[in-house]
Amino acid sequence: MEMTSPRRKFVSRDVLKQVKSHLKQGLVGAPLLDDTSIAGWFMGTKGENLDVVKKLLSAVVEKTLEGRTNQFPEDPGYITDKVKSSDAYVQALQNIEQRSDDLLSLLTQYSVPFSSLRYQGHMTWDITLPAIIGYLSGMLQNQNNVTPQAAPATTLLEIVAANDVAQMAGFNVRPLENDSESAEPRSWSHITSGGTVANIESVWAARELKYMPLGIKYSMEDGQAYASIRDSLTLPDGQRVADASAWRLLNLMQDDALNLPGKMASLLSVDEATVWKTLGEGYSLNSRGMTFFQNKYLAAENIKAPAIIVPSTKHYSWVKSAAVLGLGGGQKGLTEAQMADINVIGDDAVLNVYVDEEGRVKTDLLQAVLNTCKQNKKPILLNVAVFGSTEEGAVDPVEKILQIREGFRRDAEPFEYAVHTDGAWGGYFMACIRKPFEMGSEPQQGAQATDQFDNSDTWFRASVYESMAHVHRCDSATIDPHKMGYIPYPAGSLTYRNEKIINLLSFSAPYISSEGDSDSINTRNIGESGLEGSKPGAAATAVYLSHQTIRPDKRGYGHIINQSMLNSKLFYLYLATMDIAFPDDKFDLILLTPMPKDQEMQRKAIAETLWKRQVSKRDLLQHREISSFLTKVSGDQNIVDYVFVDKNDRSLERTLQLNNDLFDKLSVPPGQPVSPDQVFVSMTTFNRDDYGDDFMNALGERLFENPQQVNAIPCIRSVILDPWAIYTHEHDQMGLYNFFTDIFLPKLRKEVNLLCSQ
Repeated sequence: MEMTSPRRKFVSRDVLKQVKSHLKQGLVGAPLLDDTSIAGWFMGTKGENLDVVKKLLSAVVEKTLEGRTNQFPEDPGYITDKVKSSDAYVQALQNIEQRSDDLLSLLTQYSVPFSSLRYQGHMTWDITLPAIIGYLSGMLQNQNNVTPQAAPATTLLEIVAANDVAQMAGFNVRPLENDSESAEPRSWSHITSGGTVANIESVWAARELKYMPLGIKYSMEDGQAYASIRDSLTLPDGQRVADASAWRLLNLMQDDALNLPGKMASLLSVDEATVWKTLGEGYSLNSRGMTFFQNKYLAAENIKAPAIIVPSTKHYSWVKSAAVLGLGGGQKGLTEAQMADINVIGDDAVLNVYVDEEGRVKTDLLQAVLNTCKQNKKPILLNVAVFGSTEEGAVDPVEKILQIREGFRRDAEPFEYAVHTDGAWGGYFMACIRKPFEMGSEPQQGAQATDQFDNSDTWFRASVYESMAHVHRCDSATIDPHKMGYIPYPAGSLTYRNEKIINLLSFSAPYISSEGDSDSINTRNIGESGLEGSKPGAAATAVYLSHQTIRPDKRGYGHIINQSMLNSKLFYLYLATMDIAFPDDKFDLILLTPMPKDQEMQRKAIAETLWKRQVSKRDLLQHREISSFLTKVSGDQNIVDYVFVDKNDRSLERTLQLNNDLFDKLSVPPGQPVSPDQVFVSMTTFNRDDYGDDFMNALGERLFENPQQVNAIPCIRSVILDPWAIYTHEHDQMGLYNFFTDIFLPKLRKEVNLLCSQ
């Protein structure tokens, strides 16, 4: 049973004072070519940091158990020396030791070795050493962040950690103390179990906000709670809320809608919390249901079913979000004309917008779909911008998506909807451009994107930087620490640009930012708002300690991720020049993102440098031809997709078979141990019904004679998370060593050549 209380929740200010004493400046970033600081942040791909890991883990256990000893010194213990000498006690421990050893043997033998440099497959790699220490420390305390009563320390740490994620993205967080007025709304963030839960919650929040003004209108009807202010409550243009049409109220600016309860409180001379509570319990969509609003307001104006808009590269959680909320689903395989036809999409809840040849949403098609929805009174709850797609690492043009909405806002009859950035995968890439800031610090008032971000010394093209620099203008954002934050599962996060929206998701007392006193800190409904109830304080302590040690800016996470970006681009160049280095191979390799045409002539020089001379990483970056490629080649982030084609049989059927067989060959069969020479990739399939013609034809033209007839294309995928694979090392007697050229790519070539010979 979850622990709840009708009272407002606070944490002692003494806890905050101790936390603040621990918040020190993060490590100064090492030079770009020096990975020695990064080496201290992980356990090591070969377990090189065993001694320090043992020392740190032992310290966690010792301090935790010493705390139990010292907590109530006069209390008697149960596990006495006499108990320890009993046969039952000894047998119990022997059983634990044996079963533990069995489990460790099983996991060591059969688990996928994500931390190995041989693993270039899915979106996972090693976890940071401070995250491990933080997680274990929190886990041994077994705190439940559903309420400060069950987690007075880790609840506060969740606020600090979640705010830190939000500040990395540039959101205007509310400081824990010394609060001041802000011209812009303050944001609100919390740690979730993952991106799926965060995405579902964001749709829920957008839906509740969309219909909240209708609930307010109903609350002022005769006999209802707020009938007395029917003639007084007005919209920003002076129109009475009671007189506004349902369509007008559905398209109020979000901040204007969220300010209405405060206006109502002023008119009624009551606390704003009282208004939020009354609206939530009797006039919200949560309390009344969609059928009530449909019958009372929507049907009379022929307002259609609401929808969310997502690009083809969407994560499956968006379809799940609509299903869980009872909105319905969408259709696959529509033509672009059908996507903008209300007779086709009128009842759909998920509107899938195709992407361009690089995997980014087609903004002209997005504009057409939105125009259709506005003209035909189909409310849009949420427009999702994918910031790092799961399969391609593509980044949607966030700035352009926001510009489209701004255009609708300026119309004589505005059309309003929320914009959400799904940065579950790519959110931490913003650390690469984030200027240094300290944990728990107050954001700069009125800070512009250029004040917080800097694209120098990174490997991002300008369009990706522009998207990153505008995430903080979106209404909500999903960012997962357990992906590019190298944090143990489960640790996602969700940030809302305007903190007031959480009052729509709270089923206890509302959150009013001014609450609190000199002795306590308002915990901001951190455990009571959102989808989840009980959740581990350990997730918060993992994010907190990792962020405290490895800052989510250019000095820390930015340093790690920038190295992984560089590795992914060099991995791309190795693949792009493999045909020159090994002309006798029995296969061709086609990259999802082709080499820029104006750079194609330099491929021979690149191949000479990479494959024949095998120069060091330092020399590579000083090589003018190589350096000129780096920001221009490969995808938006650190995912490289490629397709193998048999030179003797280029048919679709053979290509499907070859890539499927390769993936099977490079996968560990269930129940089998990892082989000594194993390397790992992942695989996906692009379908025309999902991606549309532009994307499918662009890739298909480089693979097949009749690309328009190809409805599915297999693709091998490598996600390059590690910062070390292309470093050259003095490795025992092996001398200079490059993991890509010495292990991974030779194994890959060998297996494909063998398959092509069969």
